[in-house]
Amino acid sequence: MSKRVWVQGPIAIDTVVYVEKFPTPGTFMNSTRTEERTGGTSANVALGLCTTGVETNFVGYLGNDDNGKKLREVLDKSEIKHSIITEIDGPTSNALILIDDKAERTIISMTKPYLRELRMDNVPFSKGDVVAIILWREEFLGDLLRAESSGCLTVVGAAALVDANVSHAHLAIGSVSDIPSGVNPEDHLDRFDEIVLTDGLNGARYYSKKQKLQQSALKVDAIDVTGAGDAFISGYLAALANELDPSQCFLIATQWAASSIQMNSSIPPAFDLVRKEWGIELAL
Repeated sequence: MSKRVWVQGPIAIDTVVYVEKFPTPGTFMNSTRTEERTGGTSANVALGLCTTGVETNFVGYLGNDDNGKKLREVLDKSEIKHSIITEIDGPTSNALILIDDKAERTIISMTKPYLRELRMDNVPFSKGDVVAIILWREEFLGDLLRAESSGCLTVVGAAALVDANVSHAHLAIGSVSDIPSGVNPEDHLDRFDEIVLTDGLNGARYYSKKQKLQQSALKVDAIDVTGAGDAFISGYLAALANELDPSQCFLIATQWAASSIQMNSSIPPAFDLVRKEWGIELAL
């Protein structure tokens, strides 16, 4: 039986604008099309992960506005088992995403974060749960320490690598763009059991004291790379919750990311689609 997973972080409305090329200062251009999507890295990860059959729980916040109502419906209709949502007196998170004709993206947050509303003080952790704080901020150190003391398998965003206050987590995962250039992941293996970093077309790298792994990006026709990193984390957490070895976690994550960039969505594709494309199986 797979482990129970708690995913903490923002959920947002993404306003996606497609352009032929990114604008330069002082220029005017027309978009080729626009659309509105469910977004927010942590929510995307949870919405992808729950389609695998892994018990997935989400902790986040929403504003008391129309966008908040829309996103509550998304969560209610999903396979997420429990959504612990704090309602804030303010707007729901909203991001503007520009995507060019090469499928590259630029993201602009248009609302301020309410980080204190993401605290997990009342979440009923149990020994063996996976607790994932994907969007790492120092404000979440208390949640991490409580999860660690509860015997949970802790996962943090790659930004935690350069937070000296983080004394231990099982896994740090994210993009190389989440950490300053020049940071050597291997220098931090005294605090993290495993470190996984994605690097776009260069694939991804895995580090632990036992081994290093390199996974090349799979060659597919990219349409939209917006949700690739989120799909990668969904796949890695699904495999981790099923106690697969690092090489299997790594491959499944890469395959899920490759499926993601072949579609127009911020949310990772459902696991059934990924399974059919790559022949993945999880022993739930």
